[in-house]
Amino acid sequence: MRPRLRHLVVVLPGIGGSVLHRPGGGPRWDQRRRSMAAAALDPGRLNLTEHPTLDPVGLLPGIRLAGPFVLPGYDRLVHRIERAFRDVRVDTARPGQPPDLRADLLLFPYDFRLGVQDAAERLAAELTARLAGETPGARRRRVIVLAHSMGGLVARYWLGPLGGAADCAALVTLGTPHRGAPKALELLVNGARVGLARFDAVTEVLRDWPAVYQLLPRYPVVAAGPGGAERYPYELAEGVPEGFTARAKAAFAVHRDIEDAWGELAGSAEFPEVTPVFGRGHATLQQAVSVGAGFAVGKEAPAWLPNPDWHGDGTVPAVSAIPIELGEQPSKWRATSGRHLELSSAAAAVELLQNWSAGSLRAVRGDTPDRPWLGLDLDEAVPAGAPVEVGVTLHGAEADERTAVRVRVRPEGDADGANWIAGVRSGAVQWAATLPPLRPGAYHLTVEAVQVPEVDQLRCDEVFGVVGAGAR
Repeated sequence: MRPRLRHLVVVLPGIGGSVLHRPGGGPRWDQRRRSMAAAALDPGRLNLTEHPTLDPVGLLPGIRLAGPFVLPGYDRLVHRIERAFRDVRVDTARPGQPPDLRADLLLFPYDFRLGVQDAAERLAAELTARLAGETPGARRRRVIVLAHSMGGLVARYWLGPLGGAADCAALVTLGTPHRGAPKALELLVNGARVGLARFDAVTEVLRDWPAVYQLLPRYPVVAAGPGGAERYPYELAEGVPEGFTARAKAAFAVHRDIEDAWGELAGSAEFPEVTPVFGRGHATLQQAVSVGAGFAVGKEAPAWLPNPDWHGDGTVPAVSAIPIELGEQPSKWRATSGRHLELSSAAAAVELLQNWSAGSLRAVRGDTPDRPWLGLDLDEAVPAGAPVEVGVTLHGAEADERTAVRVRVRPEGDADGANWIAGVRSGAVQWAATLPPLRPGAYHLTVEAVQVPEVDQLRCDEVFGVVGAGAR
């Protein structure tokens, strides 16, 4: 018989993963395609100056394409939990709505524009209200948090600076940029763009969100040139938008607050069980180099990185997805083959919940995925009308002369795909494939490797966006 959940499990989404409504009004950001299209064409719908307050009312259910971004969904994670445990009672935290105190799975949306502290304060207030009626003994270690991407920073701020650790038994972060992600630097400095198409209105709105600055790398990521000394984002004074440096400094201070608070927790009885789940082996933006008056953000690993072949999940470098205080404790990590979108519904999160119910998390931990896997080099969004280049690397296994890779693509939501396209071998365990030009929309890519020695067949799936040309 399936077990019951023995804790209050809280799901925290990443940036862009919450449904936002006007207070007392209609949606500004939700799962409907019309809403996503409207936000892409009119990013001012999420402008902080014009709309300083929006109500978070739910989580995005499924993967969606919005302008130059592909956004995660969380229904699949909820369904996996419901299948693994019996009689799961789900509640969503909404402003002004009384909590269901019998719920054991809480979905916690937040206004992702405002940043980590604001969301963490709301989370603290929500959980305080839900746990207020319990005895101190029953309340202690009552919560387990499953947090995707930026949601992990929100959880850590609640547990650390806001003092919520005593209420938490475990924190599982799913592709969380604990040390930031160079993708945020690319977005803030070079702007939102896909190929030659620039989304200037989107860039203007995002540059006003504290949250995006809090996703900047909190390590020296910008080199002065090939082999040059690296600098922190907040040390950049030239080639950056007005106000960037001050906001980057404020964001860095948030990371320091989190790390200082967790440093004080280390070794204490209040320290919760923490497992960072992260993706490995996928080409990921990892460093920036000064080029003229600007910066080029690329996928080459910086020279100081101890495991340059780890890459990341396609969005967050593997090194960034591990909290600093766990940097030397690989027995607490959970490496997977998943890419960033996939981690929003990672099976590993449910495995950890099941193992926690059984009294141990050790069986599913480690710094290497538990079987060979395929790593992809594929951008989140690609331009319409141009061939799509896909790079594939075999990890954790050798290839021989019989090993082959093939790919195919279909519109997201369609059952049938086009014919398989054979990959061309470009190295001992590398292949390249070229997809034909595609119309704008979201697409599902399937990659298969066949006749892999001792494994036979491997598969990898990913959703990516195809974006039409023209400035926005």
